[in-house]
Amino acid sequence: MSKVVAAAVAGAITLTTAGGLTVAKVLDRDDVTISLDGVSQQVKVKPGTVAQALESQGIKVGSHDSVQPALDTRVADGTLIAVSYGRKVGLDVDGRDSTRWTTARTVAEVLQQLALDNPKNIVSVSRSAGISRQGLNLSVETAKDVTVKAQGKTYDVTTPGTVADALKVAGIKYDSNDISSPGLGSALTNGMAIAWTKVDIKTSTKDVAVSFDKKSVESSSLTKGDTQITTKGVDGINQQTWVMTYHDGKLVSKKLTATKKLKAPVTQITKVGTKAPATSTPSSSSGSSSSSGGSSSGSSESPVSGGSTCQASTYGAGDGTAGGPTASGETFDPSQLTAASKTLPLGSTIRVTNVSNGRTVSVRINDRGPYVGGRCLDLSTAAMNAIAPGEGLVTVRYGS
Repeated sequence: MSKVVAAAVAGAITLTTAGGLTVAKVLDRDDVTISLDGVSQQVKVKPGTVAQALESQGIKVGSHDSVQPALDTRVADGTLIAVSYGRKVGLDVDGRDSTRWTTARTVAEVLQQLALDNPKNIVSVSRSAGISRQGLNLSVETAKDVTVKAQGKTYDVTTPGTVADALKVAGIKYDSNDISSPGLGSALTNGMAIAWTKVDIKTSTKDVAVSFDKKSVESSSLTKGDTQITTKGVDGINQQTWVMTYHDGKLVSKKLTATKKLKAPVTQITKVGTKAPATSTPSSSSGSSSSSGGSSSGSSESPVSGGSTCQASTYGAGDGTAGGPTASGETFDPSQLTAASKTLPLGSTIRVTNVSNGRTVSVRINDRGPYVGGRCLDLSTAAMNAIAPGEGLVTVRYGS
């Protein structure tokens, strides 16, 4: 090299910049890119480590921040330093509180990191919302896998919330009468089995006969042994209101809630003769009455001999009860030999004897009643006609 060139080179090395730095010192820098939470900037730094490069730019990092590459890595031209600041997230998952640190910058990202990103989960903050460096509080109600059994069908449901929410997802419409186990407000848990029963409450009315009473009045105008009905008895009518409860369409209970008198019964009055009969001479043609003798029972049934007596009334023909429901669930048919009792088992069979004539009939208990004091049985029209044709109220004994 000539002395002229060498001198020129030496002169160049000693030149200074406007800031007072020599050219050699200006050239002693590395070009790096620093990304802060995704925002990048290019800077020149002295050779050294990532930590020194960040410090030279006034960038401080904490224990919850992420730095790539590691702080002790030496930088070179073209190095990319990525800093992701940590955010404090106050987390409530299904009522359980915890604190998490994350470098995620959106709610969607942190949900994905925590495996809480099921789209059916209920999140208190919009999933697209950002998370500032100050952090945020977040609550998540997770979807649960449950089964719903309703009216013979089973539904598999995945949803957060309560039993009421699961029923809605299953497409079940319910009201306050329905039965749910667990209750509608119970919080869902994974694997929960929910049983739901449809409850319908229906009200119906029916008119029932009220048997008339009988009264005997002595009369001296009639011969002893003779009788005369002066006032014919007429049955009254009561309107009964019944409330019936159905579970999934099946009758489970029936309750009499009200009785309204529509027509009062008319007491039957019979004159009974007290006058002594006239004396008459014996007739050769007398005594044939014995030919009409025989059992007065009017029935092939064996009369009930033991037990106490009570009054039995009748219902069925003409009182509006035919075709209505009975307590046993069957339709009432007054032409059948049946009876209502407040205490005897439904489906049981008993014998009923009219104590005044010995007539006896076997009846099956299929309904509840009568709801009038002093009466033990309510006989169907056919059963009453078997022991007391045309009567509305008789004294009976009953037994098996």
